[in-house]
Amino acid sequence: MSSTWGLNLFDRFHINHQVMIDKLSKMPDPVACVTGGELVGQGLKLQALIQPIDIRERNLREYIQGVKLDDVISVKAITKIDELLSIEGDATFVMYEGPCCAVIESGPLNVRKETMGVSDTIEYLKPVLAYDGEKLASARIRLGEIDREGRRLRGTKEPPRKLQLEGRAGLKSPKGEVFAAKDGPPEKRVVSKIREESPTCVIAVGDVTASTILKEGYTPKVMIVDGITKRGPFEGQFSAERVYKIFNPAAVIYPEAWSVIDTAIHDESNSLIYVEGEEDLMGFPAVLLAPDDSAVLYGQPDVGIVWIPINEENRKISKDLLDQMPVIQS
Repeated sequence: MSSTWGLNLFDRFHINHQVMIDKLSKMPDPVACVTGGELVGQGLKLQALIQPIDIRERNLREYIQGVKLDDVISVKAITKIDELLSIEGDATFVMYEGPCCAVIESGPLNVRKETMGVSDTIEYLKPVLAYDGEKLASARIRLGEIDREGRRLRGTKEPPRKLQLEGRAGLKSPKGEVFAAKDGPPEKRVVSKIREESPTCVIAVGDVTASTILKEGYTPKVMIVDGITKRGPFEGQFSAERVYKIFNPAAVIYPEAWSVIDTAIHDESNSLIYVEGEEDLMGFPAVLLAPDDSAVLYGQPDVGIVWIPINEENRKISKDLLDQMPVIQS
């Protein structure tokens, strides 16, 4: 019996990846392969922002376990052409058409046919389309055009940036009013101020900040969390009318973060943004994208909650700091 190999980057795990897993589950001896290294096509949009292969493999395994197919589908990360050449006998390769599969088909799969005498089958899947009728693809998610559900985002022209190590200390100084924990639970005073002043939009950055504000009976317009606190994993759960997931490692700001935050601010409903990585710099997009008379709230460990009023002065401070961050060449 021939084996089945699903080949994909599995970057920003999304609906089309789910379709591939469903297809593989019905085929003989299936292996879901996270591709990387020599098997990645060149010239992909924002290629440098593709998730590290260990994260992509972990996310794929978690999904397969979640849908209870881990006893049916094997998972393997492959980065070298020789790994495809070492597959014994005839095999079926399941792929989506695109730059990566073109490299694989013209390279190792052609070698298997011409020099190894095998009769492989290539099966191309029909992709799910995003809400705008275009292909739902990881590259579009990296660019901030769509989210992982295929919903159209507001988009962004901001390039990916990285905060240099020497620039991090300057970000710790509050740019707004500090509600200190030493004076009592800061969330109570923050919510009282919200109700008195009725900000245009309230954006809570950080798990503890968002959670404590919610417990006071107020739901921020946008909550940005990453499941991590100073003391380790955050155990609480969040819910919202609309949920987004983005990939944004520590000390960087990727285009998808800008686009999703902008979209969430303008959503009619309350939104939760779950950051796969860290939300340490998400205050920058929040301050620069929120409308006048809004408020960005974030926690300062061992101090309290910082209230940043959205005005031209704070926008300029944030923009000046942002401009100091080098653009990631991708």
